[in-house]
Amino acid sequence: YALSPFSTEALSLLDSTGYEYTKIELGLEWFTLGPSGSQKRKVLGEQCENGATSLPKIFIGGQPLPGASGYTALADAIDGGTLEGLLKKAGAKKARA
Repeated sequence: YALSPFSTEALSLLDSTGYEYTKIELGLEWFTLGPSGSQKRKVLGEQCENGATSLPKIFIGGQPLPGASGYTALADAIDGGTLEGLLKKAGAKKARA
């Protein structure tokens, strides 16, 4: 969600990895319709272990990053040195320069 500072920061972190990724922009309905009205929000919440529907959501190889939130989990994986291994295991490709 473009207005979310956590989403913006997560994109910056993803850019810094040098790996390709797919960005899926969620519209205003994410907030205006709430958890039960937004189909995308409902589906994403069902895919996360704790059912959280906060943004951003970070998935690698179809699995959400474990942790409290997408941004925090991403930052922790980078700081802990585990992100690159997860990306390689998922078959992620380096972005072309």
